[in-house]
Amino acid sequence: MQNVFKSGLLAMLMLSSQALTTADDNAEIAQSEASILRQSGVIKGYLTLPVGDTSIDATLIPDRSGDSFGKVLILHDSHADIDSPGIVNILREGLPDAGWTTMTVALSYPIEPQIYLSANAASTAEPTVAASEAAASLPEKTETTEESVEDDSITPAPDNTARIAAALAYLNAQQPGVTVVVALGEAAQLTDALVGQLGEQSGLVWVRPQLELKESPLITPILDIAPTIPGRSNREATARRVFMQQQQVSSYSQRLISGAGYRFYGFEPRVLSYVRAWLSKQYVTEEQS
Repeated sequence: MQNVFKSGLLAMLMLSSQALTTADDNAEIAQSEASILRQSGVIKGYLTLPVGDTSIDATLIPDRSGDSFGKVLILHDSHADIDSPGIVNILREGLPDAGWTTMTVALSYPIEPQIYLSANAASTAEPTVAASEAAASLPEKTETTEESVEDDSITPAPDNTARIAAALAYLNAQQPGVTVVVALGEAAQLTDALVGQLGEQSGLVWVRPQLELKESPLITPILDIAPTIPGRSNREATARRVFMQQQQVSSYSQRLISGAGYRFYGFEPRVLSYVRAWLSKQYVTEEQS
């Protein structure tokens, strides 16, 4: 009787193990298929943008209203991508309903170094090695091998300037007219290099820009959207507004969103409404509207 019981229990364990293995395999297959579908174009408007000898991810959503007022290039910040939930997604999918073609392009930002708050934390994470021991552990110099020569021939990834230039060239080929750049966070530092490709009718929108102004921006008009904490002022936003007043940049306007955090979570619709209203005021005539 005990042998029969043990045999039955062993059979049940084997069946359970096979079921779990099958479930894991199915999960891996589903995940890989989802990844393949995402790369193939499940992201709305997904396309591959040629940049030199390589290509990068991008998106394009044409105007859906039939008015075609112009086009908007959205530059994401670090820790984001071409269709990040939040501001990137709501702008690129919301502005086409208001008569604007939107485009996003994958940008590359340097990896932030790990900063330790104390010497103890650093020493715990990284064991100390004496200089003599470190020198002894270094490999001796050898002659250049064929493998290293092949590595030198690998084409480096295009920098952000090349990526944005390719995106603007693609946009200009798709549709003439006004071109507005929306720069989020660190992307605000890249915008002055674009002035030669934007044409006569252009504009710039900053969303919580991370930059230090030393001279007037080359692209105008400018809309500056920044968050504030209730009861406190945003010193960086105040400094930008004062600088623009000192430089007598009359085409600069600023909108502060009280209660919004750094990522504007929960306040994305308000950002969209500010951008849409500003675009209409700057570039849409009464006849067009």
